[in-house]
Amino acid sequence: MGFYTEYRNEITTLQLISQILGKIRLEYAPQEPQWAHVVLDITPRGFSTGLLRHGDSYFEIEVDLSRGLIVIKTETYDTHIEMQSGKPISEYYQEIINTAAAEGLKLYINTKPQEMEFKTPFEDDVGHHHYNDYVANIVLKWFRFARDAEMRFLAPFRHRKVYPGLFWGTFDVSCMLVRNESEPFPDDSKVIERAAFDEYMIEFGFWLGDDTFEHPAFFTLPYPFVEKTDLEVGGDFPEGSYFSPDMAGYIYEIKDGINEKEAENVQKFLQSSFRSAFDHLKWKGINYCTEPLKMEDNQQGDAQD
Repeated sequence: MGFYTEYRNEITTLQLISQILGKIRLEYAPQEPQWAHVVLDITPRGFSTGLLRHGDSYFEIEVDLSRGLIVIKTETYDTHIEMQSGKPISEYYQEIINTAAAEGLKLYINTKPQEMEFKTPFEDDVGHHHYNDYVANIVLKWFRFARDAEMRFLAPFRHRKVYPGLFWGTFDVSCMLVRNESEPFPDDSKVIERAAFDEYMIEFGFWLGDDTFEHPAFFTLPYPFVEKTDLEVGGDFPEGSYFSPDMAGYIYEIKDGINEKEAENVQKFLQSSFRSAFDHLKWKGINYCTEPLKMEDNQQGDAQD
């Protein structure tokens, strides 16, 4: 049994908690293309809204998965909300909003879950209450692994970027390369899609799984979407990679957990799928995009004695 299949309820509860933070960031961060302003930061301990401003006050809300806490940070105080099994989403929502209000932060958000199959407002949701410390810490390890892998891949490119972070609508850790060329989404009535997909771009992401994919997986999604064709998976891809016509993108599932070999395979997957998507979209300038930086190597990722 895969990780998502075994812990679907626990993962869904964490996603709904992330949606509360994400909706706060949606309302109080300056707007950016591709919804880049709503992405939650991956932190050493969990995920966070990052620094936000409300009137004359600055604040941050972090979900600390390592300690099972939601931490509301203001300029002068940290306030902790405990995460625990049996506590419903309605209670988390009320505690976050009420605790923030007590610190002078009257936060207002749309409380209906986004991009999820159920639409019960946060304040009425008593059905999702499956927090588990063990699962939360595994999720944290996956998110840090994904963020690190994507950042290592994306960082050197001389190209416009959306940096890795948690897209809470779909609960994936993703990043993007964006080309400065308009390509409007065909259905302008789709509020999310019309802002997410309005320029040529390649999205690189990771998600924990779903009802179709029971294992954690990385994906690469070109836009405009691939239609009526299958992109090739050449010999430079790691074994097990494939192109999914249903997803319109490349997929690499990880079935054996996090290890050095998989870290290397993920880099191969991201590099190979990038070049294939770049060619498919007929982008020009790959030589400049991949021109090495004129910098000495730093200590990225190295352990020091």
